[in-house]
Amino acid sequence: MPLNKEIEKQIAENNQKISALLTENENLLRCAGLNPPAENAALPPEKKIQFPSGYIRTVGHFKFRYHLSEIFPTKATRHNVTYALEVSDLMNYIVNRINIWGPVEVIFYKLAIVNIVSIMESILLEAANNICCRTQTCGKTHSCHLHFSNSDRNYVKNALDRLVELNLLHFNPQEVQHIKDVIDLRNRVHIRLTNGNELSNADFNRDIYNDAVNLLKTVDEQIYQYAVPLYGCGHTIPISREP
Repeated sequence: MPLNKEIEKQIAENNQKISALLTENENLLRCAGLNPPAENAALPPEKKIQFPSGYIRTVGHFKFRYHLSEIFPTKATRHNVTYALEVSDLMNYIVNRINIWGPVEVIFYKLAIVNIVSIMESILLEAANNICCRTQTCGKTHSCHLHFSNSDRNYVKNALDRLVELNLLHFNPQEVQHIKDVIDLRNRVHIRLTNGNELSNADFNRDIYNDAVNLLKTVDEQIYQYAVPLYGCGHTIPISREP
């Protein structure tokens, strides 16, 4: 989003001052005989740089925004998802406020994308495991048209295909493949299994990160709207309202 020229100028000037002070701190540490980051100073929390209040949104905000109480009946899972969403706010701050370059920039985007897609994966698999769940509520587990196989419940691409097949996610084949491509990027968290040089491949960048964020929002809304009402094979099941 474009900024007012005066505001942009003031922020740029502030950033120059902040950058200079950060550099001065590193010089002070080296003058003290330390060699950051191999050797570092552990200042108490109140003497560290204070993160801007309100930038990282609250657990309550994310629970409401992403319908977490409805999608995730289990309290612990809900909290784990909100923590990952809060980390995404921290990553958002870094990519928008700090100039990172070279391989570190690419790999940082990779970490940010992995985090976002991991949240999306949890939403898809949660739906697959709560629709036609094995609670003997109808006694027709395998003949139910809402049945999800073991592979559907445990592998996110299979879950995605099954949810689309049941018209619980409204994506065309090209959009489904696009989501799978993003999931493949997430799977490159396993460094040893990654093919090629990630820096030269340039598969991680701001555009892909922003795209992953938008995909997460779309998947979340559609799961809430179309899949959650079918939790428990269409039977009414209690949705946990634990904090």
